[in-house]
Amino acid sequence: MKLDRKQWLWIAVALLLLAGLKVALIRYYLERRGEPANPTPLACRVDEACALPQGGRLSFVTPPRHGQPFLMRLDGVAGAKAPTVEFSMEGMDMGFNRYVFVREGDAWTARVTLPLCVSGSRNWIATLESGGARYRLPFSVR
Repeated sequence: MKLDRKQWLWIAVALLLLAGLKVALIRYYLERRGEPANPTPLACRVDEACALPQGGRLSFVTPPRHGQPFLMRLDGVAGAKAPTVEFSMEGMDMGFNRYVFVREGDAWTARVTLPLCVSGSRNWIATLESGGARYRLPFSVR
């Protein structure tokens, strides 16, 4: 099957449109990623509820453990957009570990399973995003 000039032109236009869309999506992602660069640090313990500066409370309903699901709860936070929590380790790429909270009555809950770290580290950083604000909570697992 041989393509004529008109067909090649349409293919070229389609490829240019796809490339433009890809550039626009990458730019949007990079700009959004850099919005709140410095999350507000939280100094809380895993076994106690943590008060958020803009209102609300974050708590671990069940203690966090590697490779086992645990539950996080967010109370007193209003908003149409569901809060998210992302997990990382200092100086290590732990892949994509973002969880979206689900509305349960007046609260939001997230069921989380942390991956095992091959280095044996148990020190995690939870980055909570809620209502346009970001919070950073370092914690350790058993």
